[in-house]
Amino acid sequence: MIEVPSTPTRQKPRRTPQQLARAVGDGRNVGAALRHLDSHGEEPGADEVAQALAHFLVARCESHHAGWRVVRQVVVDSGGVTPWEKAARRAVPQVAEDLLLLAAEGGRTPLARAQHVAAQRRAEHVARYIDPKPVMKDLGVVRRTVTAERWQAALSSAVSARSREQVARAVEQSLPD
Repeated sequence: MIEVPSTPTRQKPRRTPQQLARAVGDGRNVGAALRHLDSHGEEPGADEVAQALAHFLVARCESHHAGWRVVRQVVVDSGGVTPWEKAARRAVPQVAEDLLLLAAEGGRTPLARAQHVAAQRRAEHVARYIDPKPVMKDLGVVRRTVTAERWQAALSSAVSARSREQVARAVEQSLPD
């Protein structure tokens, strides 16, 4: 029997946070960036990776988060002018902070969970620019007054919905009588 000498397995060198952030900015290696945060979230450079992921995830809500799309459509249908991009930009720092907090909890952060956090934060920031009365009227939700904080929480919870009726239910359950 001929023995074949074993070749040592070579691991690829770990990407730097800057390389991961650039890759995420180009729409690549998102999973690797999440894993990097999970493993190295307290090391220098983690903030840069979290910021890149936050930008990516906030923008990706439009195409990859059904709940966000339903909430957005409900807001559009109710009329009014909403600064969508301004709200999205303002959500990014909070999403980055949330990603670092998720990484600090330990374990693996799935992409779906990170995407949901981005959708929730985006809804909270959009809520600041929306008059709740027309939206609630359009949904059939009857309330006299709603505080800004409650309205943000209501829209944030509504991103779990998959239909207009579920959005109405989520908003109604989030608002006190």
